[in-house]
Amino acid sequence: MVFSSSDFAVSERKVCLHNDIQMLINQMPASSTQMKMHVRGSSETLALIRRVIVACVQHLNLGASLLNDIKLATTEACTNVIKHAYKFNDSMSFDLEIKTSEEVFVVEVFYEDPDFVPEKIPVPNLKEIKEGGLGVFIIRSIMDHVNYITDSRSGRVRLQMVKLLNSKESIGGQSED
Repeated sequence: MVFSSSDFAVSERKVCLHNDIQMLINQMPASSTQMKMHVRGSSETLALIRRVIVACVQHLNLGASLLNDIKLATTEACTNVIKHAYKFNDSMSFDLEIKTSEEVFVVEVFYEDPDFVPEKIPVPNLKEIKEGGLGVFIIRSIMDHVNYITDSRSGRVRLQMVKLLNSKESIGGQSED
């Protein structure tokens, strides 16, 4: 495999952006909005989750397009938990944490899925689009930072999704590599 200097530049930019995002998260002011909720793994909870997101960012006066993107990415993530990890078993539950400031929107989803391996998420063939299989692609296209952290011993998964607000650094998503 041969790498060009542009490959290294893209990789370096991603590392810098990741570090900048982590710094923004770590430096969120005490006045930032923070919300934690424990919800049933049922598709009936998705409407509630969308309403909570709206309530968390209402004071930020985000445009409708940005707000809808954040709701879509979060809904896709929660739908994936309900459908793929929990197989529609609504006796299971997951946790959602939302943190917002003027600069950043962070949503984290915590759930159980001992068989989940993020590296095995297939990249969809956009030339042959079919129903299903686009959730992670949509999430990564919308959010500026998407990170899965898995604990193979406990089966616990933490999905962190970040959207930069009011920033020229927002890249509107990340590539699949």
